Amino acid sequence: MAAVFLILFSSVNAQDDYRSEIGVLGGNSFYLGDANNKFFANSQLGYGIIYRHKIDTRLAWSASWNKTKVVGSTFSNPINAFDICGEFNFFDYENKIYRPNSKKQSLYLFGGLGFMTSSSGTPAFAMSLPVGLGYKIMLGKRFNLNFIWSNRLMLTDNMEGVAALNDPDGLNGSNIFNNDVLTTFSVGLTYNIWKKDCNCMKLKY
Repeated sequence: MAAVFLILFSSVNAQDDYRSEIGVLGGNSFYLGDANNKFFANSQLGYGIIYRHKIDTRLAWSASWNKTKVVGSTFSNPINAFDICGEFNFFDYENKIYRPNSKKQSLYLFGGLGFMTSSSGTPAFAMSLPVGLGYKIMLGKRFNLNFIWSNRLMLTDNMEGVAALNDPDGLNGSNIFNNDVLTTFSVGLTYNIWKKDCNCMKLKY
């Protein structure tokens, strides 16, 4: 009986673990700034890619690229957003039935540093502070479904790329929260890569 238990435990413990994920993102975005102060106004479709490296079951870091547009009545400015973020899972994100705190899904927080480039207007390059909330779900052994809400606080205030629209009220420089914000809601599908070396218990018969 003990031998059967050990064999079963070894089989469970031998479940594949992966170091990283890579996948695609899609969703929509809107911006808040000098030409728009309404949530969800002029929403635009966006897409991107994401790479996530798992440090442990609670911590990870990710790198992502998102393509979208900032749009108003008199302008349309294509944006590329690049972010590097640290992530914290609310639960141990792993598929281990013998660990009571492990979950196949988890809410998580993230924050980091990013930059954006635009195809028109100035500046062509600007730093940002991305922060947000996400939810991840395991789909079988290799796939993960991600829901991501991200807010990027610009460190400048001319995302519109139109000089006449920049700082119409003379507020630039007085408060960082007067700067533009880009918000995105994305759904992503990632694929697990780079299998970890097995640290399974070795049984002697």
